Amino acid sequence: MKPDASKHEDLVDALGDVFRRYGNEGSSIARLSEAAGLKRSSLYHRFPGGKEEIVEAVVDRAAERYEVVLAPAFSDGPPRERAAQVAKGLDDYYRNGLRPCLLIALTVSDDGDRSLAGSCIEAWATAFTRIAADAGFSPVAAEAAAMDAIAAIEGGLVISSTSGKTAAYERALATLPDRLTNPKDA
Repeated sequence: MKPDASKHEDLVDALGDVFRRYGNEGSSIARLSEAAGLKRSSLYHRFPGGKEEIVEAVVDRAAERYEVVLAPAFSDGPPRERAAQVAKGLDDYYRNGLRPCLLIALTVSDDGDRSLAGSCIEAWATAFTRIAADAGFSPVAAEAAAMDAIAAIEGGLVISSTSGKTAAYERALATLPDRLTNPKDA
């Protein structure tokens, strides 16, 4: 189903799915045009900067969505419940581990822009560190727990993307509240 090109968010989401599937190198203008349901000239009209501008729009859209998913980390309430809400949001965003990670897809190639994806990972780290610190972790342990949690989730997404097996991803999300709220284990 083609996106509603009149809705910028729908268009950018469809373009993002191309990058998730084919990576940066494999996401040609032809593939992007097809996914958008637009002729090449119309796609260039919407994104005069070409593929580079499309990548920026896709990453900006992902950052907006991560902001919503990570918002519970900064709310009031018990850290464990906040971590569980973030895990639920991530699971919805990644469609139970079946949606490949855009950050990985954009950064694995030689021409990948790590700085764009890095800002998204930094947002995750800030949110996870906040929960862990609120749960009583020392600053160093909170940051370590956050990075370990991100590594587990992203690793699970890689396994899901390459094998179709979601168990590692599911475990990473299921254990997120424990990882971020049990300082005695850190």
